[in-house]
Amino acid sequence: MRKLALLLLLTSTLLFSQKKKKFDLDVVANIDAKMILMTAVGNNSFSTLVRPFFGFGFGGNLMTPINYGVGLDVNFLYSNVIYGEESRYGNIGSPSIISFDFFLTHRDYLSEDFFLEEMAGFTFYRQTNLYIDEKSAKNVNLGSGINLGAKLVYMMTEPQQVFLSAKLNTYKTNIYNENKDIEKFYNQSTFISFGLGYRYQF
Repeated sequence: MRKLALLLLLTSTLLFSQKKKKFDLDVVANIDAKMILMTAVGNNSFSTLVRPFFGFGFGGNLMTPINYGVGLDVNFLYSNVIYGEESRYGNIGSPSIISFDFFLTHRDYLSEDFFLEEMAGFTFYRQTNLYIDEKSAKNVNLGSGINLGAKLVYMMTEPQQVFLSAKLNTYKTNIYNENKDIEKFYNQSTFISFGLGYRYQF
């Protein structure tokens, strides 16, 4: 009887360890949607001539069993030129930005319900302005930069999560001016953004 009980215990332990091993080898996928507030800092056209950006974004990542992963965020952001600064901004309409954030991420578990994800990667931008005199014509600038950020995630249920995010993005585009100070003013910027979102885990 003791031998039978020992055999059953060993068998159940082996099966549990195999299941746990299989679970640990799974790659976890997440998709999310979020609201975003983004503002520029420093001495540049985005920080002095336009208001903070508001918008929304969608994203996702793949997380490995060792808590490292890769991800992509696509954000749609909108702003308005500050009243009285239209001429300095170039007599073009208010800007909208589509940004693509590609990043590596790492997860740190803080408790059973909370974890933190750090992110670092590259960003590509498409900035669009309508011309004031020609509403059907668009001025388009492409840009790039790096991104650094973090998400604080709360697990409501196993597949459903909510999060707060903070991110720093650099921005550089291709505007040219013979005066290098003016060129830098319109050509480069640093953005800080905050997000509130919902995530679903597969």
